[in-house]
Amino acid sequence: MPGFSASLTIANQYGELARVASWLEQIARHQQLSEATVFKLDLVLHEALPNIISYAYSDQLRHDIVIRLEDSDDHVLLEIIDDGMAFDPFVAAPLPKRLSLESASINGRGIHLIKSYTDEQAYQRINNTNSMRVTICKTSEASKHSVTKPA
Repeated sequence: MPGFSASLTIANQYGELARVASWLEQIARHQQLSEATVFKLDLVLHEALPNIISYAYSDQLRHDIVIRLEDSDDHVLLEIIDDGMAFDPFVAAPLPKRLSLESASINGRGIHLIKSYTDEQAYQRINNTNSMRVTICKTSEASKHSVTKPA
């Protein structure tokens, strides 16, 4: 059912991640998304949201995080909006190549994973909010063509 869009607003609390998983599961079933697409969406959400919850806010107050998903014929667009500190994950330096497993770090891998499993990424800072958008193409043919241009 292309043309579908949905959104979910969560608080900046780890307990909300279960709601996100349930929401994604319902959308995946309703939209009949492929396992590969659902895997990629889940990966992005589980890498980005804990980082926002942990690092985006300098206070202990409740903040809303908005998750939007748009499904079209050939791609899915996922957007995460928060009012935390400005942070563009896509300008982060690439991971250094490590010579051994012992010298490798697990830190900083989330952004690399998001970039690796999505076809396009964009970040904008608008009215004191962060907007991270990723596009996941549903077919290899769609991924060969630019769906949207990163901002």
